[in-house]
Amino acid sequence: MTETLLTRLLLAVGLLAGLMFGTGNAAAGVALAVIAGAATWLVRSHNLLQRRC
Repeated sequence: MTETLLTRLLLAVGLLAGLMFGTGNAAAGVALAVIAGAATWLVRSHNLLQRRC
């Protein structure tokens, strides 16, 4: 997964989280933000490990 694709996915999830906050569903917005952060961390750490081997 390239950085450009990862950035686009983060922007899309950020927009969805903002939509959830805007419609009054704060719990879903927080959940989406946490999931996006965790997924980004996992993808980047996996890419770093693959490049070393």
